[in-house]
Amino acid sequence: MEKAQYAIMRFAKYKGPEIGNIEAHNERTKEKYASNPDVDTSRSKYNFHLVKPPGKYRAESERQIAAAGCRTRKDSIRMIETLFTASPEFFKGKKKGEIKAYFQEALDFIREHQDPKTIISAVVHMDEKTPHMHLCFVPLTADKRLSAKEIVGNKKKLTQWQDRFWEHMVK
Repeated sequence: MEKAQYAIMRFAKYKGPEIGNIEAHNERTKEKYASNPDVDTSRSKYNFHLVKPPGKYRAESERQIAAAGCRTRKDSIRMIETLFTASPEFFKGKKKGEIKAYFQEALDFIREHQDPKTIISAVVHMDEKTPHMHLCFVPLTADKRLSAKEIVGNKKKLTQWQDRFWEHMVK
């Protein structure tokens, strides 16, 4: 019997100070990755962007928030990072073009549900055990409010996100 394969999407919310660390990991600006021994820096040259960041993640999120006219508090969520991947078996034997097509579909999925202009970066890591994409965006609503709660929601809404993502990727 063939092992079940999964399309995986996970959200993480960030308030500010840690955004620089997320950027350093995603953009591979560190020399060593002690916290993540799976990173094989000799393969980092195979990583690629589907959305290149216009500058520093934190500065870009603050710029978008200011442009939308949002007031922030110290505990405001300024960026959401979405991790996309699949079961390791899914990627076995796939060519780079097929892997890129998978992550392009994941990016298209987010663009259907979030203003594409809020996306800061979408980078695919090919230098770890399983290919995956880190996609970072500013949680601005359609009416220009900063609200991670409205976009990502509670446990029920997270389940809906997961189901819709799976349905999208199966198509």
